[in-house]
Amino acid sequence: MLLTWLLSAGVVVVILMSPVWLQKHYGFAPAITLQANSIATIMLCIGCLLAGLAADRFGASRTFIVGSLLLAVASWAFYHLAGASPQRLFLLYGTVGLCVGVVGAVPYVMVRAFPAEVRFTGISFSYNLSYAIFGGLTPIAVTMLMGCRRWRRPGMCWPCR
Repeated sequence: MLLTWLLSAGVVVVILMSPVWLQKHYGFAPAITLQANSIATIMLCIGCLLAGLAADRFGASRTFIVGSLLLAVASWAFYHLAGASPQRLFLLYGTVGLCVGVVGAVPYVMVRAFPAEVRFTGISFSYNLSYAIFGGLTPIAVTMLMGCRRWRRPGMCWPCR
């Protein structure tokens, strides 16, 4: 379930919700945020491939530890520094998109979590249940937190000043 939350939070918050947040908080034009989002999406695809290769070579645990730490650092930089200029936005959004690619290792774990006889049922039930819960609640929670003065950026996990 935790891996599905990483998947839903990474994709929903960073890829789907950030363009509106960038327009609202930094005043970027919709065309700029769409271009930056396109770069992030392309980098996400590359990151998924790299995470899959890393999971095959180094194992899922190491891949998720390193990938999640990189995602945390990239998210912090993106949500704090992207507003300086469009050039910085493109660089940081591409970087955080690449780091969200750590979710590419999720299927590696899911396939190994169930024996072959029940693999399809096990993956589909656990994934869809988890995604229904976390995929549905994450946007609501992030939207509520963005409206709260104590929470400044969706990439943060603690209250600001």
